[in-house]
Amino acid sequence: MKFAIAEKSHEKYLEDVVRDISQDCLWRERLFQGQYNEQFLITYKELDELPCSLWNIFSQYGLEFLVSKVHDCPEKFEEGLAIFKFEAKGFSHLVSYSGNDSTD
Repeated sequence: MKFAIAEKSHEKYLEDVVRDISQDCLWRERLFQGQYNEQFLITYKELDELPCSLWNIFSQYGLEFLVSKVHDCPEKFEEGLAIFKFEAKGFSHLVSYSGNDSTD
């Protein structure tokens, strides 16, 4: 039962995480400077590294996601954008991507 609830929580908040992390200065810098396919853990265990907007849902639901910069993905983005891949930790089928301009 806990597994199903955790999966639903990760699914429900995936797009919020994608939006807020993709716009956060700390995470953008970390991802742009990181290597391609280098995974970073976004976790409820380190709330101080999260945008304030995510503190409540991460602490309440024990959310954890992996984020990395990837070369390509099944979605289409404008040429020249860096692609960030977000995956719910423990639920590899819950994946989303964002296209990011390094000049923003």
